[in-house]
Amino acid sequence: MKAKVSLIVATYNEEATLPNKLKNVLEQDYPKELLELVIIDSGSTDRTPEIVEEFMRQNTGIKVLFIREKERLGKSHAVNVAYSKASGEIKIISDSDAMLDKSAITKIVSNFYDSSVGAACGRQVLLNPDQNPSTLLEKTYRDVYEVLREGESILDSTPIFHGELSAYRADLIETLPEKKSADDSRLANIIRRKGYRAVYDSSAVFFEYAPPNLRSRFIQKVRRGQGLIRVFWDFRGCMLRKKYGVYGMLILPMEFLMHCIFPALWLLSIVALLFALALYDPVLLLLALGLFVAVTALSRSQSESYVLKKLNKWAGLFISFLSSQIILFYALILWISGRSLHKWQKVEDVRKEWKNDKSA
Repeated sequence: MKAKVSLIVATYNEEATLPNKLKNVLEQDYPKELLELVIIDSGSTDRTPEIVEEFMRQNTGIKVLFIREKERLGKSHAVNVAYSKASGEIKIISDSDAMLDKSAITKIVSNFYDSSVGAACGRQVLLNPDQNPSTLLEKTYRDVYEVLREGESILDSTPIFHGELSAYRADLIETLPEKKSADDSRLANIIRRKGYRAVYDSSAVFFEYAPPNLRSRFIQKVRRGQGLIRVFWDFRGCMLRKKYGVYGMLILPMEFLMHCIFPALWLLSIVALLFALALYDPVLLLLALGLFVAVTALSRSQSESYVLKKLNKWAGLFISFLSSQIILFYALILWISGRSLHKWQKVEDVRKEWKNDKSA
């Protein structure tokens, strides 16, 4: 017997993407009598509320719960309210600018047939992976991301979730701290701490545009990076404890190191190396900088040569890794300095991509 599901979408000035999202919900193959759509709007000043109300009038065959807040207090606050109002046995979070494959809900819910699973998230498919260097960089990052999340799930659990499609057993959900971000990954770790697995399901697909320029990508990644840093810091007490299995003994410690420690060490080491080269022989410094420029250029190469394709792949991985370390280091500095990004800055360029997509 299939479970009753609540699909929660938090909105704030989403008139560019919301019509497509609502249409996308109707296209889901999950039984409509078991699907509840919960939309919580955080003080939108555009046509978002009117779009929701019109949808409700025209589509009485699906249950819609529309919650309107007067002001924007952050996504964690919004999802806390939505979780408390939603009635589903499985509660799914999705974003207005993430379109689900028609079988995504069915597939993500199927993970809960395993009683050991308490949370599950889906796989992102980029709609513009080859648009420009910024989207290519994101594609390279996502290729590595998928391998890591899949491997962690096989071993035990993944502590990093996709908020664009993430699902949780309703009876395991806790109230989230409202001045911290990464509500999706935080809840996955809360559920793992309770003894249930949090898994990545590559068959549950959602579609999304990558930020179409480096500035937008930086804004998005810094916000997400800070959220993950705070999650891993808050769950450091689960590390190296046998009661949490491979998650506690290996996965969480490695993610803690990768997000909270390595960025500072890597970047400080590079600065120290460049400084030493400059003192020893400025020519060596110029050669090192020249090598970096060459690797960057190679990562953008579109050559059909087999050798250059292989070099391009490795150069892309290096640039992706380096950019991720810079982003995490900056996010770490913002956190330490007391600047919280829990009221996330929307990436408007991504919304413009959906607005210009005539096929949506």
